[in-house]
Amino acid sequence: MSVRRRHRMLAGVAGVALLVGVGIAPVAQVTDAAFTDSEYGRATITAFRVPAPTVIACAVTNNGLGIFQSVRIDWTSPYPATGVRLTLTQGATTATVPAANISTSGPAGGLYTHTAVLTQALLTSLISNLLGSTTTLTATNLLVGTTWVSAGASRQLSIALLGLNASCT
Repeated sequence: MSVRRRHRMLAGVAGVALLVGVGIAPVAQVTDAAFTDSEYGRATITAFRVPAPTVIACAVTNNGLGIFQSVRIDWTSPYPATGVRLTLTQGATTATVPAANISTSGPAGGLYTHTAVLTQALLTSLISNLLGSTTTLTATNLLVGTTWVSAGASRQLSIALLGLNASCT
C-alpha cells in the first residue's frame, strides 16, 4: 500500500468514527429558563440624624470691679467627651475649644453633662479680641468615626468695652 492510500484510509476511518460519535451522543435537553416569579418588597427608610445637644446653663464670672473673668457653659448630650465639640465664633473667626478644657460627667439618665470654663486668657488666645465683642459659643455632637455633626446649641457671650457688663444669653 502506498503512503497516499494509507493517509486516505486513515482519514476515512477518522471521518466514520466522528459520525458514529455524533450519532451516539445524547440529545441536548430542553430547559425552561424563564423567571416568572415576581417578588416585591416594601420598607420605610429613615435617615439617622445626630441629635443636637441641649445647653442647660451659661454663666459669666466677673471680678470685684465687674470686669469679665470667665464664662461657664454646661450642656447635655447622649455622647461622651469624644463625641462633643465646642466652637467659638466672633465675626469671621472660628476656633475650637481644646478637649482638655471640657469636663464630662455621667451618664445619668442616658445623658452626659459637659462643662467648659473659658477664662479670659483662654478666650483671648482662641479669638484674640474680647473687649467690646459678641462671641457665639456653639456646642455640637459628633458621631465618632464619621463626619456627621449635629445642629448646634448656641449661646451669646457679650462683653462691653473695658470688659464690663459681660453676659451670656
